[in-house]
Amino acid sequence: MSFVVKYKRWLTLIALVALFAAVRLPGLGRYVTTDEALWFLRSANFYLAVERQDWPATFQSEHPGVVTLWAGASAFLRHTPDLAEQVAGDVHDTTLLQLLENRGLNPANVLSTARTTLVLVHAAAFALLGIFAFRQLAMGPASIGLALLAAAPFLAAHQRLLHLDGLLASFMLLAVLAYWDYWNSRQPLSLLASALAAGLALLTKTPAWFLFPFILLLTLWQLRSERTVRSWLAGLAIAALWALLALVLLTAAFPAMWLAPLETVGRMLGYALGTAQGEFSGPVFFNGHIYPDGDLGTASWYFYPLAYLWRSTPLTLIGLGLALWKLKQAPASVRLLLAFALAFMLFMGLADKQFDRYLLPAMPALLLAAGWGWWAAAVAWRPQRQWAMLAAVIALQLGSAFTSFPYYLSYYNSVLRLLTPVERHMMIGWGEGLDQAAAYLNTHPGSVASWYSNSFNLMFPRAADDIPIALELSEPQLADLLAHDYLVIYVHQWQRQTPQNLLEALAGLQPVHTVVVDGIEYVRVYKLGP
Repeated sequence: MSFVVKYKRWLTLIALVALFAAVRLPGLGRYVTTDEALWFLRSANFYLAVERQDWPATFQSEHPGVVTLWAGASAFLRHTPDLAEQVAGDVHDTTLLQLLENRGLNPANVLSTARTTLVLVHAAAFALLGIFAFRQLAMGPASIGLALLAAAPFLAAHQRLLHLDGLLASFMLLAVLAYWDYWNSRQPLSLLASALAAGLALLTKTPAWFLFPFILLLTLWQLRSERTVRSWLAGLAIAALWALLALVLLTAAFPAMWLAPLETVGRMLGYALGTAQGEFSGPVFFNGHIYPDGDLGTASWYFYPLAYLWRSTPLTLIGLGLALWKLKQAPASVRLLLAFALAFMLFMGLADKQFDRYLLPAMPALLLAAGWGWWAAAVAWRPQRQWAMLAAVIALQLGSAFTSFPYYLSYYNSVLRLLTPVERHMMIGWGEGLDQAAAYLNTHPGSVASWYSNSFNLMFPRAADDIPIALELSEPQLADLLAHDYLVIYVHQWQRQTPQNLLEALAGLQPVHTVVVDGIEYVRVYKLGP
């Protein structure tokens, strides 16, 4: 017992990390989201570029997604170490699938290896976040917040994908909380951890540049009571050192930066500004309306608040309400978490291009704040039974996650769904359910065309043709698709009515197979051939 008491903090953290991994690791090879197919291909070309020491070719995306690319490259190193010897230039979707097939490799298994690597990266970031959360929130409330975070369905969904937004969520809050810890403890390791987390965030996706003004404001806040110029200069020097360390990591881990750092950063920032103003793939559905050019207009100001309500669990929202109710009693770190989340949401709300996953970096901060709210309420209401009450909260949060396994992306607020169908308000689907359609068609011979064919083909042994993302198809395109034996139509096609003339052509037919996930119809398979 004395051992448990002595190492209670570390044993709690280990249990929380185990919970985090247990939610994310199972079923990693079950399905593929649409953007993952792109990052899978980019990872292969990144691996080829590293093997050939062609450093400029490691620039695969302006995002830039380097952490994701390293994870994907590690999977190719494990499964196909001789890939560079088999191809002369870059690989493309069909050539990559053919190369894997020739080696008897299932693309989904290679993808699963890359996903596993990223889950381990997330778990390491979560463990570090736990250390700083214990210091700044105290062990009890931090434990509840971390448990809510570990079992949050939407966050867990993205933190098990070969993608970017889940990584950004892991790294950005770690950078902020570790920096806050430095100013409270003056431990150099906290400053180093914050800078490294910021560097990893910059390597992941361009919204991480938001950290620079936020850290500067946080520094100025910490210096507000200083009265001497020397103290101010010393404090600003700390912020400058933090920024320098983050940029050093960005340069060291991104080979494209070695030869042309300014040009590489310029391309990233230029892309960020450009996509903030548009660059959509088809119309967008939101709150019962279709926006043909993707610009939500006046609806953009409430997109992220509404998306957050749908993507959070009722327990998280109750915990946040409790935190706000007890805010006057809250430590400064809780106010910091709320300020960071609000500032980031406002920052992302300035862009024309808005998707629910873009709010992910704000969610861990709100989950930790919700944990503090539940702890404060438990102490005030049932101090003798607080751990039993909090255990029930954690169990219910876990239940929210596992009801939507293996996708997790299919989870939407269960209480809101009692009031109104989510498909009337949010654009649904990012590939969930296509694995079930692929399994069905695997037993039905014939030609197939599918929405999201790039990800569908990673789960389908035959080659499925693509249904183009377009408002209307040309007559030859429409005729070509209708000549297939099977068409795989996805949920946000009929939400967005795209391609409209294809949906009109199918209107009189009944699907031969449908895929329903969490009570929502995601996929319709139509048989057209004899």
